[in-house]
Amino acid sequence: MKTLLVTLIFILSSLLISAPGDLIWRYRTTREIWSSPCVANRNVYVGSNDHNLYALHCIDGSFIWKYQAAWYVTSTPCVSGGVVFFGSEDSFLYAVNCSNGSLKWRYRTVNDIDSSPCISDGVVYIGNDYGYVFAINSSDGTLKWRYQTGSAVETTPRVSDGVVFVGSHDSYIYAINCPDATLKWRYKTGNWIESSPCIVNGVVYIGSDDHYLYALNSSDGSLKWRYQTSYLVRSSPCVSEGVVYFGGWDSYLYALNATNGSLKWVFKADYRIDTSPCVSDGVVYFGSNDWHVYAVRISDGSLLWKYETGAVVVSSPFVSEGVVYIGSGDYYLYALETYGYSGFKENESASNLPEKSLSASPNPFSSRLSISLPSSGAIY
Repeated sequence: MKTLLVTLIFILSSLLISAPGDLIWRYRTTREIWSSPCVANRNVYVGSNDHNLYALHCIDGSFIWKYQAAWYVTSTPCVSGGVVFFGSEDSFLYAVNCSNGSLKWRYRTVNDIDSSPCISDGVVYIGNDYGYVFAINSSDGTLKWRYQTGSAVETTPRVSDGVVFVGSHDSYIYAINCPDATLKWRYKTGNWIESSPCIVNGVVYIGSDDHYLYALNSSDGSLKWRYQTSYLVRSSPCVSEGVVYFGGWDSYLYALNATNGSLKWVFKADYRIDTSPCVSDGVVYFGSNDWHVYAVRISDGSLLWKYETGAVVVSSPFVSEGVVYIGSGDYYLYALETYGYSGFKENESASNLPEKSLSASPNPFSSRLSISLPSSGAIY
């Protein structure tokens, strides 16, 4: 009996094994997804231009709950302490219980929120289109302080060593002391900033519409180096093992030496790159307005695979447990295989996708093997 069961598992697994870059599942909302997904506790959270924040099961993309705001949710959610925080273009910052999607609190900032929240030490930091950076108590939604820049703040604030770093459309990069909202320093670039900062080893990396990626000392804002591209840099940089990755409107993904800004390699997509890259297991993932999701080797910038969606991809990828999650302008959130998963499921039926699937993961030749069945399925 045991031998028969193992044989059956092997046969079924062999039939359903998928390759890196294959679709595991996709979930359709009713408008474009500009928001980037966030994964926590085996659930994935993402906003949509249909005014909703969605909570889905990571395994199969099945619906858990949704919370409706009054306008677009382009903000990327952030999860902390069983609560998911996100902004909306209805001007509110929301705190929603992860378990059931019920509202914990909301805070009105008076103007659109395209910025995404960042949480540090019980405080939520977020910007709005009126030029403010807000510090809000995560427990009850009360205002701690706000700091006004000279124009819209659409970037995601980042906190390091008691300082919040953020870019503004007034062309400045700001370093604001968290306890009292006093300005530590600011650095002027040549155009507005929609790239979000990345802080690693005392260096702030950030792009600007002046075509440069900047590396600044986090302590005083002095310039370490800058790298010039041929067009806008709205992609937020990602730093991994001494290399900084970012995309540009010139269609290139760049890999630079994080210490001195020297070029390691470039990879050319077919159109501009707004998304922020994500590095996992020797691969950098990103989306492009050419409708594709890309997986590129970090060693040499060579293409591993690409997946075509139905519209532009401005959502940034999130990689978790061998799956890359990313949204598209075609209304779908995608879950794509990174190294060899089996089976997939979609929330809507389509000619090329089954309504139900039997799946095995990971590869049956691996030392571990697990089987998941539809609710009505069984092995005898």
